[in-house]
Amino acid sequence: MAGSLRVFLAILVAFLSLIASNTARAQLLDPVKNYCARFDHQSNISEVVIKNTADPHTGSAPPPLSQGTLFQGNSKDDSFYFYGGTTSFANISFPGFVSPATSTYALWGYDTSSTTWSRYDISSKAPIRPSSGAFAEAPEQSLAFYLNGEINNGSAAGLSFAGGTNAFLTGMIVINTADQTARNVSTTEVTGYNPRARAQMQYVPGVGEKGILVLLGGSRKAVGVIDTTDVLNLVPMTEVAVFDVSSLDNSETPSGNWYKQNATAANSPNVPEPRVDFCLINVPATDSSSQNIYMYGGRDSFRYFDDVWVLSLPSFTWTQVFTGLNPRFAHTCHLVGKRTLLTVGGVASVPQKWGHPDTNVSPCDWETKGVGVLDLTTITWGSVYNAHAAAYGVPEKVLATIGGDSAGNATLTAPPAGFADAGLASLFGVKPSSGLRRQSSSAAARRAEIAAPICGVVVLCALVAFCWWWQKQHKRSEEPVYYEKGEASDVTGGARQYTAGGREW
Repeated sequence: MAGSLRVFLAILVAFLSLIASNTARAQLLDPVKNYCARFDHQSNISEVVIKNTADPHTGSAPPPLSQGTLFQGNSKDDSFYFYGGTTSFANISFPGFVSPATSTYALWGYDTSSTTWSRYDISSKAPIRPSSGAFAEAPEQSLAFYLNGEINNGSAAGLSFAGGTNAFLTGMIVINTADQTARNVSTTEVTGYNPRARAQMQYVPGVGEKGILVLLGGSRKAVGVIDTTDVLNLVPMTEVAVFDVSSLDNSETPSGNWYKQNATAANSPNVPEPRVDFCLINVPATDSSSQNIYMYGGRDSFRYFDDVWVLSLPSFTWTQVFTGLNPRFAHTCHLVGKRTLLTVGGVASVPQKWGHPDTNVSPCDWETKGVGVLDLTTITWGSVYNAHAAAYGVPEKVLATIGGDSAGNATLTAPPAGFADAGLASLFGVKPSSGLRRQSSSAAARRAEIAAPICGVVVLCALVAFCWWWQKQHKRSEEPVYYEKGEASDVTGGARQYTAGGREW
């Protein structure tokens, strides 16, 4: 519980310090009095504003950015980390406005013991600072993940995008928070050449050898297309992608293993509407017979949502547990203690009724609160965090879907229509059936071909199998591969391919 509170306080510190912008400009405006989303809670939730101190070695302070993300680091690390983001041009007359900086230092760390920032250069693996990507973290492994996202004229100095336009990025940046290094792995296996922005990704420990990442929702757009749209081609919530974290350690799968699984049935009324800018957290049942991923809020191109859904694994079934009239999007969610969800920040449109749009969108939070508190067992909202709450119990509505009791004992332990892939089934400890496809070495070879030519001799048991493998490889080699091209300033508009040292991005 102490670790969870440390994460929450770290998030508040970083969030409010970035609002302050820098020491001189912060003195012009009181960041508390001028922050419309005040923390109006009862007694046990407080707010802290700190000065945006510079890196003592370079004299540089982190730029004020939006749509980036925070990573907590492992439990022995006194620092947390800020990655990505873009400069907002919504109010360039604001005293704290700073023009876009170079993207060389897209990763920053804040040491909570020394109260200083440090910057890290990972540009050899991630040349352009992304924003609005899907992110997750395995803190016990000191690993942070940032998938796809977008770039625009606020991403870095010198970019010549027209105002309001953007391009989506491929690849997933894997950051080691212990030594502040990174690698860039291909995501073609899961997104093809239509990367996502404003999606969400959740780390689920205890599944497989090193846990999994679950990718949900978002908007997708073809590589190289530059336009004003980032909420158009929404990904259905029936489409769930799962990444095996341990596969990153396998030299035969340099980009790791992705699996795809249908959640419930297509066109089922019990599936949430496609959306962006929502948030996720995961809570396991006491006996780990189910992993329950809570999704809250979000929006599509014309509606805002005030609902809470639970995606239960390994059944891959959706259950709606709450719906209301106070929508929220662009917020973050955090699991604190045993059974409490804290939502931080975000934008709300009030009043709204049943998801219909409101023309008077308010930039301030519902009920004047910057933090929402949800009991994940009783599914009740409140304003007080209960540090002494009982252990998490699976909600009644979820039990109606997956069976069992509040402690677990789920009876639905596989998707109703079965697993789509034997490899995915094995991650959940399910013995593959004869009708399931298994992720094979040819799939790994197809991914490896993105980064380098395939070397060595492949020994097969039969000529038919060899011909099948060769046909797949030959077909794959004819597919286009997109990379970054030159410096960031080369991106000027229109469809374009990107190249930069053979890295996918």
